Amino acid sequence: MTQSLRLAAVAAALTAVPALAQSPVRVTAATPEAAGEYLLIVAGCHDCHTAKWAEAQGKVAKDDLLLGSNVGYRGPWGTSYAPNLRLILGRMTEARWVEVLTTADDGEGKPPMPYHNTARANPEDLKAMYAYIKSLGVKGERTPRAVPAGQEPTTPYINMVPVVPKP
Repeated sequence: MTQSLRLAAVAAALTAVPALAQSPVRVTAATPEAAGEYLLIVAGCHDCHTAKWAEAQGKVAKDDLLLGSNVGYRGPWGTSYAPNLRLILGRMTEARWVEVLTTADDGEGKPPMPYHNTARANPEDLKAMYAYIKSLGVKGERTPRAVPAGQEPTTPYINMVPVVPKP
């Protein structure tokens, strides 16, 4: 087999493997901020990153949005916390935001953050989310650091380990 045929065969094999493709679909709105606001709601970002979002059925003052939570998510990975996105984006570039959400390369990458979903997002939608969060301004405090597996957290937490009932 010639070198060019080998290369063609390798290229064909690689394209046959299903990839985690980014979405060709994009949300449009009057402004990027409006699209970002919508996406953060329907993607469920507030469920973890805005305290009391679920209890208030989404009726949380704009000034209190996306400040993170001190309630942890505990599982085999340890205990992770939803960070204050307004603080994070105060020091993160748009390009880095898109990179983190499409590669899970944030230094933590722990559940329940669905990086497997954000990796498929259209980069323009992620930029709209960034624009909306930035429009809220920097506010709030840092949430707790992740607690390694085997260590007891000092904050309230949600146990994310399934329990199998006894027969």
